Amino acid sequence: MNIAIIILTVVLVLNLIAPFAVYYAVGLAKRGDLNAHRQLQNGVFLVCVVGVLVLEGLIRFSGGSGSLVQNSSYSGTPVFRGLLVAHIIGALLTYLLWTCQVIASNRKFGKSLPGKFSSAHKLIGYLLFFGLSYTALTAALVYALIWL
Repeated sequence: MNIAIIILTVVLVLNLIAPFAVYYAVGLAKRGDLNAHRQLQNGVFLVCVVGVLVLEGLIRFSGGSGSLVQNSSYSGTPVFRGLLVAHIIGALLTYLLWTCQVIASNRKFGKSLPGKFSSAHKLIGYLLFFGLSYTALTAALVYALIWL
């Protein structure tokens, strides 16, 4: 098996697991286990960021995303390009917001979280869950079109 296929598959699996792991972590917070919530959220974030960075390295090293999809019958089609652009934009916005949330939450943990920052933290968390779910769905579609 080629390393590109392994990396693409691992990053897809990480994207598919992330919304469920984040949802589980929310349950930990609701039960009052804020330390476990924080640790799981930070862990999921770190693993996903490393996965995305490895994927980005693969894309750059192999000559761009076009080289990874060149064998697909959908390569170069408006449907594939549109889906890929929608995936990249959604993932980028989600990961930027997620980075801000992780940094702010870690700084405020024990000070104003829980506390006055909690309502903003919760709202951003819902947006992130939606963004991670969107990213997982579009990643699965892109992955499927690569192999069709």
